[in-house]
Amino acid sequence: MNGQPIPGYYFDEEKRKYFRIQSRTAAQGADFKYSLDNIKKLQRNERIQNISIDRSNKVRKERVVRRNLNSFALIHAEREIGNRRSSAYTQHFWPDACAFGIDSRPQQVITTRPGQQPVRVFDRDPATCTIYVVQGSNSVKQQKIRSNNVRELGDSEQEHDLSLANPYAFYPWDEVTRTTSTVSSLRYLPATGALAVTTYGSDRPPELWLSDPERDEPYVGQKITPKNCTAIWAMAARPTTFSPSPGLANSVAASHTEHLATAASNSMMLSTRSQTGAWETGFAVKGLPSDILTLEWMSYTTVALACRDGSICLHDTRSGGSSHVLTHPAPVSKLKRADDETRLICSGLNDTLFLYDIRSPRLSRNAARKTFNYDNHHYNEQYFKSLYPSNRDTAKRRRLNHKAFTNWSQPLLTFAHANRDELDLDIDVHARLGLLAAAQDLSTGTSIRISNMWTGRTVKEIYNHGEHTGKTGGREAIRSLKFVDRDDEVGGVDLWSCWNGGIAKFTW
Repeated sequence: MNGQPIPGYYFDEEKRKYFRIQSRTAAQGADFKYSLDNIKKLQRNERIQNISIDRSNKVRKERVVRRNLNSFALIHAEREIGNRRSSAYTQHFWPDACAFGIDSRPQQVITTRPGQQPVRVFDRDPATCTIYVVQGSNSVKQQKIRSNNVRELGDSEQEHDLSLANPYAFYPWDEVTRTTSTVSSLRYLPATGALAVTTYGSDRPPELWLSDPERDEPYVGQKITPKNCTAIWAMAARPTTFSPSPGLANSVAASHTEHLATAASNSMMLSTRSQTGAWETGFAVKGLPSDILTLEWMSYTTVALACRDGSICLHDTRSGGSSHVLTHPAPVSKLKRADDETRLICSGLNDTLFLYDIRSPRLSRNAARKTFNYDNHHYNEQYFKSLYPSNRDTAKRRRLNHKAFTNWSQPLLTFAHANRDELDLDIDVHARLGLLAAAQDLSTGTSIRISNMWTGRTVKEIYNHGEHTGKTGGREAIRSLKFVDRDDEVGGVDLWSCWNGGIAKFTW
């Protein structure tokens, strides 16, 4: 008996048998279980029970069960960010322990020899370990290792270690190209193996130079000169670790293998490379009130733009729209994505290094509102007293106080930083370690300051104790600072930096 419906019969699930349905005439005056009226009641009860079971299953699948009814703050935070909050161990002890193992003595990777220009900026191919540098102001060069098996540098107390243990030692430089003005930024694009170089411009217009150094001959590349552009300040390539959303996986934009955003004066150029290798460049943002000094990719389709006037905007590559989300109190020099696409680390002039959350900028309110808690605000009276301790700039401090409470955004964290007026000092973030490395003004004595990204506390300071005589052997501003993952099973990390005209790394 399979229970299939048969006209005039009812299948009893308990007895697993068919019973003839008694008509009203035959069942009149008798209480038969399988009469027509009783069968209708049974079928109605079964439908109601099935509907109730389906509704319960649907609610159980869709409803989020609150584990702790009293932890409202934790529940709201987890619901907002989409994942569980990190533990105190991850945010406090783990970054401090990682920074404790950093060796303050640099291991020289690239050294400058007599007659050579210092390294201005550099980048590294993670696959072949080829280093691309800018020597002097406009000479782009590359240096390969002797073999694909990268050996660790030998331990030495001297900064300029020219031993054969260095895989880059005594290997000739190959010039890739020479630009017509000072180079502003250099990026290696690992997705397609391309090299991008931008220049500031002077008597010659600024340019964006694109090439494939592994396939093209030296000095061969595609040069893009944007119109009505006085300077190209920076560029940012979309990281290969970003993945598109399910709705964009099969779109035309997802077929592009490379995306490069370039800050061209007060506009942003977006260069895309198709699978055929052809570049297409166009202006995605035009005519901002101030020059764009730096950019950073926050997600697969979102770019953060920082301007000279302190404004920070977000641009959506899907819709082409832009919006002003944050206001920094000083010109912004560098932007870095923190551990999440909603958290942004902003480095600027006047010793400012802040962590913002773009979801809650907490813009300052009108100072006339008596209900506002001024002491809980970042730009409180104590902040301005630290800027003007002599109390002689009362009028200026009053104006800044009003501007802070009406325009400036509220940061989540403030990091110790020394950068009065240098736009080239670099910063870098390692989300897994929870560390923020920031280059400092060399006049302060500290070259690199490493901070806990979660607490804002300084966990390591690196000093430059080398000899500083002459222009070539003297200290240069650290324009490139990168956390580099080692190719080993341990998952080690090194901190690479421009150092005394060359390149050095700090290991764990």
